[in-house]
Amino acid sequence: MKLITVCLCVPLLAVVVAAAPPVRLILDTDMSGDADDAGTLALLHTLADRGECVLLATVVNRKDHTNASAAAVDAINTYYGRPNLPIGTDKVGPTALQRTSLYAAALRDGFPNDIGPDDRAPDAFDVYRRMLQAERGGEVVICSVGALSNLAELCRREPELVRAKVRRLVVMGGHFPPADQPETNIATHRDAAAYVARHWPTEIVWQGFEIGNGVITGAALARTPADNPVRRAYELRRYRNRPSIAGGQPSYDQAAALYAVRGPQAEFWEVVRGGWVRIDGPGHTRWEPDPAGRHAYVKLKGEPGALATVIEELMVAPPRQR
Repeated sequence: MKLITVCLCVPLLAVVVAAAPPVRLILDTDMSGDADDAGTLALLHTLADRGECVLLATVVNRKDHTNASAAAVDAINTYYGRPNLPIGTDKVGPTALQRTSLYAAALRDGFPNDIGPDDRAPDAFDVYRRMLQAERGGEVVICSVGALSNLAELCRREPELVRAKVRRLVVMGGHFPPADQPETNIATHRDAAAYVARHWPTEIVWQGFEIGNGVITGAALARTPADNPVRRAYELRRYRNRPSIAGGQPSYDQAAALYAVRGPQAEFWEVVRGGWVRIDGPGHTRWEPDPAGRHAYVKLKGEPGALATVIEELMVAPPRQR
């Protein structure tokens, strides 16, 4: 009788594990400066193809001088067979570090998309509110890989909606331990970052600059088809005076997105919980321990190359829905 019970329990457990619901995710990206945003969106589409997540929306948090960040996002979404994913843009834009993308206009002009210029796209706040209102309580994960402008606006105007619908916010931003210079995503809109850090009503998991800096990916995109807009982004974006595709570049944003979907995988992450991230006027991040704190930050375990292998495999996987 015991033998029969064991035999029945093993497949039942397998069914339960396999039936875990996909993460319902919104990506908030500054598809503008670095090509890791393009690599992150590729990674998330592959995870969606595999049933690990559902992409609810892809909003843009940087007002790039090309006015083409949303079009670049739409080009990648279209390549992966999801041309109708909601896209919203930040109409005000970050307060510092404005720039002209090396690749956004090329993705707009060279690949199918129909969102139009950033200043005519739907507003990011409106997209957030519409998508969150349509979701069941407490299930959405937001992954922020850029300025926190959109998130600050959402938190100011709809804090109870965030509290009711968002399970976790994963932020690529800051330094842990602190560094002399503010990290770019925080410095781009310091006031917004400080507001989110202080007022966001649910859990925040922070991934600092140090996580992705040594995780080099992108070279394998050279083996993907020429009609892949992510490949084109890495061909045009420069890293250390060469194209990013010629040897790869750091994976700041991909690492955060992988955590947002797969959670704290023991082989990659050590998670420090019980505290708050505080952001000062210039934009430096500081960890403040507090047993009641809702924040956590992540440390990388093991060799960066192991994480790079997983990320790159997801970045170069061919679309399943085209």
